[in-house]
Amino acid sequence: MNVLALLLLLLAGALAGFASRLNEKAILLNRAATRYAIGSLLFIMGTRLARSRELFARDLGVLAAAVGSSLLLVAVFFLVFWAASKARRGPASEPESKGAGGGHELAAVAANVAWIALGAAAFLVLPARVSAGLPLEAAADWLLRILVAMIGFDLGADLHRLRLKDLPMPLLTLPFLNIAMSLGCGAAFSLLRGIPVREGLLLYSGLGWYSLSSVLIAQKGLVVMSLLAFIHNLTRELFAILAAPVAARVSPYLPIHIGGATSMDVMLPFVQRYSGRTFTLVSVYSGIVCSLAVIPLVRILLGS
Repeated sequence: MNVLALLLLLLAGALAGFASRLNEKAILLNRAATRYAIGSLLFIMGTRLARSRELFARDLGVLAAAVGSSLLLVAVFFLVFWAASKARRGPASEPESKGAGGGHELAAVAANVAWIALGAAAFLVLPARVSAGLPLEAAADWLLRILVAMIGFDLGADLHRLRLKDLPMPLLTLPFLNIAMSLGCGAAFSLLRGIPVREGLLLYSGLGWYSLSSVLIAQKGLVVMSLLAFIHNLTRELFAILAAPVAARVSPYLPIHIGGATSMDVMLPFVQRYSGRTFTLVSVYSGIVCSLAVIPLVRILLGS
């Protein structure tokens, strides 16, 4: 989804939500529909993972390296934010939404895994001729559009309650810190794997946008690196979604950081649900900046 379409859908939903802010039934209905839409999005993600199973099985060494690289990023981000919260003697801001709190974070993670597994299982039991013709990309795109409008509605309905003034002033630096930390993980991964630092940075420069970075790398004829980047960024997105309930308890900003470029679209409903509505606009801003940074980062590292 391009940035303009995202912002227009979010604005349209916010205007509708603001107009309906006194209609409790409409607000509750929108929130219920959002929960089902999130489940459907995870279901479709499962079907897409099942469809890509041959790609993942093509080279198990590449698969292990790509998944390990995204796990490294998630672990480092968790450690940094946990250490920062301890240094401040407690989290800077508690998550506004307690839907995943109260010790139920693991249950929320399990529910998300279940939706993905159900989608993968459903895809695998279908006859090959049927599954091959499923418009998964189009379905995911339209569902995401609907979700963004729903999130905008919820945001508009609660606009008068949002505590935006409580957000820290250095907020504009958030996506740049995300980019720096992602590239730092790339440098660390290159040292751990004994590969050139440029390759490690290139792997992480997609910032979670797998459909763009892998294509740009493939255009240079780097087939293995392209496959690595695709799986790394795809699993970064997957781990960001699965870790969101727990990550939001460490810091409401952590799901946004792990999501990277996807924080403006795919991760947006999960940020809203687990970090709180106050952080919705923060997530959109961070995701947009990270997305805009992908092409120049990848091209600089490719030397083009």
